Amino acid sequence: MRGLSTLSLLLAVGCLALLTTAKASAQPATADAVRKTVAHSLPYLEQAGQEWIDEKDCVSCHRISFMTWGFREAARQGLEVDQEKLKAWLDWSLAKSLAPSDDGEKLAGENNTDGVTQLLLGHAPPGPASLPAETATQLIGIVLKTQQDDGSWKPAGQLPFQKRPGEETRQVSTMWNLLALRSGGNPAAVSADQLSAAEGRAIDWLAEPPLGQSTEWYAVRLLFAVQQDDASATEAAIDQLRTRQHEDGGWGWLTDDASDALGTGQALYALAQAGVPATDPMIADARQFLISTQAGSGSWPVRGTKAKKQASVQETSTYWGTAWAAIGLLATLPEPAASP
Repeated sequence: MRGLSTLSLLLAVGCLALLTTAKASAQPATADAVRKTVAHSLPYLEQAGQEWIDEKDCVSCHRISFMTWGFREAARQGLEVDQEKLKAWLDWSLAKSLAPSDDGEKLAGENNTDGVTQLLLGHAPPGPASLPAETATQLIGIVLKTQQDDGSWKPAGQLPFQKRPGEETRQVSTMWNLLALRSGGNPAAVSADQLSAAEGRAIDWLAEPPLGQSTEWYAVRLLFAVQQDDASATEAAIDQLRTRQHEDGGWGWLTDDASDALGTGQALYALAQAGVPATDPMIADARQFLISTQAGSGSWPVRGTKAKKQASVQETSTYWGTAWAAIGLLATLPEPAASP
């Protein structure tokens, strides 16, 4: 990576001590403070995301789809966003995902189902930069096609090398894919019977798994309970996140790790989607944690999520965590009024 990546890592290392020791303020963060914090993160996300496009030419399972998701939500909440750039990034991501793979036997997105799912979740209608119905149908088709015979989905890219158990990563990918199948209402071209059959196989595979080691597992479990309209499971999942929140207001990506932007952003997003209000101390403390630990570059330092790189701050996890921090913070703002 070029200068920005190096600078970001230096800033990340310099403020890591701040991240691990910051305490939530007694005064809840205002919506204006949340907006200012997210706005400060956008130039970093844009520059480092554009570097990835230029140098890697890859949507990936942890980068460009989260950039477009974050910018889409920022635009939806009225922050200043270059809509032409957002459209160009989304169009590029879709073209890459729907292009033939190198062997010509399938679409490239079939090798990155997690990235396809992120596009579906991050650009569900209504709102700016929503997926056209025909495109959503194609992406849902990829998700359906890549489901395994046992009902699960294989994690894409570098995800299998994470520092949590491999089976947990597979469960997380499976739950994200399940969520995407019902994101924003599906096009009529996808049959309800086909969707129900895929969901049934996945739900059977997910039955009564052991508790996870990562905050992401608890967050996506909560999102799944909300989508299934299961009030009891939703309340239990909220309580599980509440008991794992640290005294500084954040969550670590692994629940036993020090608080970071990745785990905190994912938890905030799930809790907001579950209807937990911004006035709840759990939300208020998490928002203050993120506001108080943001680096001058607009990013948040995050230690590596891969087993071999977990001891130090990594550029990829820092980008992923910063995107999730922005998405999570934006989710806690009031839903914008519908356009007339």
